[in-house]
Amino acid sequence: MAEITANGYVSIREHIVQNWKKVVLKDASNAQIFTTNIDGVKAKWTHTRTTEQRVTGWNDFGEPMYEQVKVESIPTLEISIKITGADVSPLPSSVSKVQVIDSQNRIMTEETFAPFTFKTAQDELTLSVKIQVPQQ
Repeated sequence: MAEITANGYVSIREHIVQNWKKVVLKDASNAQIFTTNIDGVKAKWTHTRTTEQRVTGWNDFGEPMYEQVKVESIPTLEISIKITGADVSPLPSSVSKVQVIDSQNRIMTEETFAPFTFKTAQDELTLSVKIQVPQQ
């Protein structure tokens, strides 16, 4: 069985960032309370990435071929979500589950947390969703 290389793990993380598009918050009865795109407004990717030059193959003369590849500083992808009670209707509303949805509306990950209740439009909730993608 072939193992995935470091470049393979970078490719997997890039695929996740490009295709996991939406965040949904739900209440204890699984009713949707809030949804937003991961577009930098209410939800955004916040993990650190750098670019490195890596050998990606060899030419006909046996010389290495290089390519600039994106590399995450750690194997954890992170989405930061910040919403207020003004984003939620009706008030009061409680949320206790976050889901990340891909471009085909499939649930890719979900996590339950201690309930938070939006009582007024000024109430604010900030969540971090951390997605572990192992590396070699």
